[in-house]
Amino acid sequence: MQVLVLGAGLAGLSCAYELVKAGHKVTVIEKEDYAGGMAHSYTVGEHVVDHGPHRFHSRDKELLAHVHEVMDNDLVVRDRLSRIYLKGRFFHYPLQAGNVLRNLPPHILIKAFWDYLWIRFKDRMNPIPDDNFENWVTKRFGKTLYDIFFGMYTEKAWHMPCSQISADWASQRISQLNLWDAVKKTLRPPKGGEVRSLVSKFWYPRVGGIGQLGRNYAKKICEMGGEVLLKTPVEKLIRDGERITSVIYTRDGQRVVDHPDYVVSTIPLPRLLEAMEPLPPEDVLASIGKLRYLSIIFVYLEVNRPIVTPDHWVYLPEKHLKVHRISEFKNFSEETGPKDRTVICAEITCVPGDETWNMSLEDASEIAARDLEKIGLLKQGESKGIFLTRVRYAYPVYDLTYKENLQRLLRFVKPFENLDTTGRQGLYRYNNMDHSLAMGRKLARGLIRGDDAGAHDVATGKEYFG
Repeated sequence: MQVLVLGAGLAGLSCAYELVKAGHKVTVIEKEDYAGGMAHSYTVGEHVVDHGPHRFHSRDKELLAHVHEVMDNDLVVRDRLSRIYLKGRFFHYPLQAGNVLRNLPPHILIKAFWDYLWIRFKDRMNPIPDDNFENWVTKRFGKTLYDIFFGMYTEKAWHMPCSQISADWASQRISQLNLWDAVKKTLRPPKGGEVRSLVSKFWYPRVGGIGQLGRNYAKKICEMGGEVLLKTPVEKLIRDGERITSVIYTRDGQRVVDHPDYVVSTIPLPRLLEAMEPLPPEDVLASIGKLRYLSIIFVYLEVNRPIVTPDHWVYLPEKHLKVHRISEFKNFSEETGPKDRTVICAEITCVPGDETWNMSLEDASEIAARDLEKIGLLKQGESKGIFLTRVRYAYPVYDLTYKENLQRLLRFVKPFENLDTTGRQGLYRYNNMDHSLAMGRKLARGLIRGDDAGAHDVATGKEYFG
């Protein structure tokens, strides 16, 4: 079987890897000049930097073994440390009751517990629907903790009210079931078998940053006889009814018309459908226009000291700060930079074409440095901006209508006999690295066996993805 994979992100690469390994002819095409998608790394001077923090974790031993195989066992293991910096204090995230009790002033603690008891009483008397992010969190943590730890950051990062964000975002990104759950886990830490607790340990490439995973995939796919074509954007998918008859893409400036037996797409789902000829029906096109993405600019500051914080990443929820998250790659692997200097990656969400998206390195570096100086993490003049990059399709926007619009697109794609869409971008699903790898591999297994291996079921449950 000849398979054409659109997009060299982790889902596309893992799918291609399994197909080539099983003896199929596979070509992966990617518009960027690198493989790995968002899990990409750059070498900037003496530093290796990623698109923000990436970590691989999984309870699936077979998937872990697969990653070790692709990486030739050249991985390090780290215990996650991620915190929220708020009002001059560090709070562990996921929240730990003991840490919250130590850091919050007594009057706020009293108010927080009162709000929690009151909302639980109200919910029992008149159930509060889980119809948006604000309701979901407030009824589980109370208004005070919602305002401090959840609402402020989410509205800042998403540029929209939490009442307009789907509750799906909360159920997948908040590890505790409620405030009482956080207290219980502090008093009696859960054993290793509990799903929501298994996110503390993660694996990371020893050298090369997270992008080493994508590079290794591409290298091994080519060694086994497959192709990974970079700087090769897809232009058109020609369809006849419910079958893709040809795919047109550009390679080395030349127009190529391919006739694969099967097409696996991991590019953004709206862009896939817009590339079809003839175009999908009007109702599908209308739904495409309603699915939105948040973008991110990443600005990298070199700091003249060995380390700034012990954290892998830190959330900055306060709205007087422009930056919403920082990460430090030497805490992922010491091999990412020289011993005497470090790099801080500062993230700012935005909309393509707005003022933030169009920022220069100089302007973005000034904003990032000023924010970190305000909170005391940097001293004036000890950092300099060394790099800036942008990711257009960073976060699918889970607004209150996203699900119905997404389902309309997926219903259109499903009947195609030789096309499937998967991965974070292909399914408009904000999942983790392990999910993307599992999706790609399951889809490949289904194609190899001629059945449904459950690729679309990955990362659909009400489970913590953080």
